[in-house]
Amino acid sequence: MGESISLMLDDIDDADRARVLERCIRMRYAAGAYIFHGGEAGDCGHLLVTGMVAVLAGGWRGEPIMLSVMGPGEIFGEQAWVHPTHRRTATLQALTVVETLVLRRDDFEELSKRYPSINRFLMGMLSARVDRLTHQLVDASQLSATVRIYRGLLDLAHSFNVVDSGDPIPVTQQQVASAAGVRLRITNDVLGGAKHDGVVETARRRIVVLDWSELRRRAHRDDL
Repeated sequence: MGESISLMLDDIDDADRARVLERCIRMRYAAGAYIFHGGEAGDCGHLLVTGMVAVLAGGWRGEPIMLSVMGPGEIFGEQAWVHPTHRRTATLQALTVVETLVLRRDDFEELSKRYPSINRFLMGMLSARVDRLTHQLVDASQLSATVRIYRGLLDLAHSFNVVDSGDPIPVTQQQVASAAGVRLRITNDVLGGAKHDGVVETARRRIVVLDWSELRRRAHRDDL
């Protein structure tokens, strides 16, 4: 836990970091549980300590699109700290058992007014989030559906820290489709072809990569 907390609050000095942690409440969520839903009123942000969380938004025929996957050391729901009437812009779902530290808006407002490093930390974090979303939009506009599927699978492998191993990526084909922003039927066809070619092996709620070099090539990420 200490390492992930340090990563989250790396830009805050030790004294201010301790002040933030004093105000946090620990929460635990089972795999599959929803932490919050898009459209709900939000009055707190979460510091992700353990587990993996999916960021979901509406998609085709009500099927959610997985915008990203977050792991230990990341923060979500932070817009509630700066907008008094904030409503959640995405749905957050635990992919595994998840533990977070919850900081309420009132506590954040008080801390950021008294300790400037906490406010600078939030501004830097929001800027990084905008940059990441911009890159995602560029990829979606320039890459074919097939490349996005392979890239989505590779990104999920990185999120679960199983790259270059024989360990399974604990996701469904629907989640890969969601991560890639591609319909499930197309994703099934692409992954079926990859299975036929010996690149992946698929099973219920997991995908095993058999040929990482070929996956990188198909994802146009030979440099990773």
